[in-house]
Amino acid sequence: MACSRAISLGRFHGHKLAIVYNYRAQAYYDKGDYDHAIADLNEAIRLDPKDAPAYNYRGTAYAMKGDYNRAVQDYDQAIRLHPKNFDFYLKRGQANFYSGALPAALADLNQANVLDPKDAWAALWLDIVGERYSIPLLPAAISKINMTGWPAPIIRMFRGQMTPAAVLAAANDPDAKKKKEKICVANFYSGEWTLRGGTKDEAARLFRLAAVDCPKYLFEGIGAHTELKVLGVAP
Repeated sequence: MACSRAISLGRFHGHKLAIVYNYRAQAYYDKGDYDHAIADLNEAIRLDPKDAPAYNYRGTAYAMKGDYNRAVQDYDQAIRLHPKNFDFYLKRGQANFYSGALPAALADLNQANVLDPKDAWAALWLDIVGERYSIPLLPAAISKINMTGWPAPIIRMFRGQMTPAAVLAAANDPDAKKKKEKICVANFYSGEWTLRGGTKDEAARLFRLAAVDCPKYLFEGIGAHTELKVLGVAP
């Protein structure tokens, strides 16, 4: 790994060395090696305590380990440093949701949607959390979203305009990596949609597919594991 060689040779110092640790942490994260990613991000933060992306990446690594409370703490720091970054609010909202802090999750996702009303994922998660309060938030949240590409089929499913089977068909992609990612996402959100209708067995089946097949760098994989745990069934 080029980053490891750069670190061992001592070519960089201070902020520049923190960037190298960030790059290596991302490589570890993409392989699902969250512990090594966290170790590198610890070092990046030590070298540059104002490195908001490092807090964000470390929070995501903790979330992927299912440690949502520590994830929220890191997202807190990222937001303190960059309070206008919608993605930090989106990720903290997801972590708050899975840690059971629903009011905080709803507030975070609403802020993410305010900061970037064109982002489909922020709108979708706002609706997922809002549904727990019986608040239909998606119709208003999607007003500025481009509905011509992915993940528009998922949005349409949540509006009752497409079936999970149709969403899975829409996930087909000539690029093998993108197809794997889209199928993972389709199964996870189809599970969320199916769970909303009270069909727990089918929701569990879909979550199992996502838990097994999702690439290790996608949050939907650990989200599926968490939902299965809530349902009281094995992955």
